[in-house]
Amino acid sequence: MRLPRRALLASMASTMTTPTRALVVDSHLHVWSSTSKFAPGKEPPANLGDSVASAEAFAAACKESGVDRALIVQPINYLFDHTYVAGVLTDNKDKYRGMALADPSQPAKAAAEALRAACATAPNLWTGVRFNPYLWPESARGGAWLADDVGTSLADVCAELKLPIGVMAFGGFSPLVPSIEALCARGDVDVVIDHWGFPRAEPGGAPSSALKFDDAAFAELCALGRKHKNLHLKLSAHFRVSSQEAPHSDLQPRFDAAVDAFGADRLMWGSDFPFVQLNGGQKASLEAVRGFSRNLPK
Repeated sequence: MRLPRRALLASMASTMTTPTRALVVDSHLHVWSSTSKFAPGKEPPANLGDSVASAEAFAAACKESGVDRALIVQPINYLFDHTYVAGVLTDNKDKYRGMALADPSQPAKAAAEALRAACATAPNLWTGVRFNPYLWPESARGGAWLADDVGTSLADVCAELKLPIGVMAFGGFSPLVPSIEALCARGDVDVVIDHWGFPRAEPGGAPSSALKFDDAAFAELCALGRKHKNLHLKLSAHFRVSSQEAPHSDLQPRFDAAVDAFGADRLMWGSDFPFVQLNGGQKASLEAVRGFSRNLPK
């Protein structure tokens, strides 16, 4: 089977091309600014202030890296106040789209209504919804989890509005497999897994040269990719799953396995800006995935 290299490098831009090349889309990043109030206890660290993490800083990074379009994921710093990102989307309709953050701490009906309200802050510019598993009440973390009554209500809204669900498995991929399987089995909504699935032997650990890759968890992810054609994978935040600095050569065999399991058209590159700026930079992240794909048919 011939796998289109261009589809991978263009990330989510398969329908947006120029006469000379496919557009390059950063499918995973966050922006924030102290001009908008952070949620209590969610203030960013000093080394990720406005000069590094603002929309203006991101635009400058894109210019340097040759990135044309982007999908901005609502940052945890604002929790469910989507005002800042909605403003960035509205001011850059030609370049950016957003992924809203679901609030699963409420009853099912209220959670669904809150999600609709979040998406209304920038009509037609929110094109996905993030399910952060660790915002679910601790008592709900296990079993059905993302596909419990609240998750099902949120997923119903996503299906109605045709918004893919993004899943962050920061605490480990394997515990989420049953609920991801349930979301995929619905068949009416696409599911996108962040950051290579976070296949790390030490879930939640900081980037480190001692980081160990969880091959068993990655095998589970690839098995789901083969089974469910509505499951997609972000090859994003390489520094979070690699034990090496850019170009993260240890991820090459995992990239090859992901292509085999998902096909290039269900893979997308993402930088994880602004965190990547402290770990090699957006441009190095993009060059790494270009290197991984060098042997794919064009």
